[in-house]
Amino acid sequence: MQSPVYIAIIDDEALFREGISNLLNAYSQFKVIYSFPSGQDLLDKLETASQFPDILILDLKMKPLDGIETTKIIRRQYPESKIIILSSYYSPSFINYMVRLGINAFLPKNTNPKELIFAIDMVYDKGLYFTKEYAEAFRIQNLQMPKKPRFKNTEGITKRELEILKLICHGYTNQQVAEKTDRSIRTIEGHRQHLLDKTGTKNTAGLVVFALMHELVNVDKQLLDYTISPSW
Repeated sequence: MQSPVYIAIIDDEALFREGISNLLNAYSQFKVIYSFPSGQDLLDKLETASQFPDILILDLKMKPLDGIETTKIIRRQYPESKIIILSSYYSPSFINYMVRLGINAFLPKNTNPKELIFAIDMVYDKGLYFTKEYAEAFRIQNLQMPKKPRFKNTEGITKRELEILKLICHGYTNQQVAEKTDRSIRTIEGHRQHLLDKTGTKNTAGLVVFALMHELVNVDKQLLDYTISPSW
């Protein structure tokens, strides 16, 4: 991980923002550059910001623009942004909804500080992090849901793109995928863009969730890849 990782914290509780800022700034690899009470303040700042944050940490319950609407706008205007939701509203069904909007992680506000640090590292390095509880809920939900036909190549994804998608799901960067497949980075970027267009997703997190939902990768193994963590 390069240093520092620039972070923005958006939460309507001033004491909470200050506490998270102090926690993260105590680590040399992190630097909190923005702290705002609402999503609208963040969006206003990003229009003229000289430094764009690597990771956005959002609450959900804010006014005048809450975390859900902020996420939707961020995904449209800044699709490569990495978003971590840190909220008291924590349930598997709601997390599923937010993940499909394109967030990179969803943690409850009572998360252990060590797990928050770990989650930020995972999101920055691999693009996605599931808590153990959510990964288990996702796995059980996947087992219980009626099986849908697998997404077929005839629907648009080529054999080469499927290979690229699987490598993306394993956390490889465009450069690493290019090296692994002996192709130029521009070619890999083209394949990745085609995958985003064909799946209707906005970013790496969306591609991973799409692959999981359509069983294009091993669900149990892939969830493990994004939830491996030390004991807190």
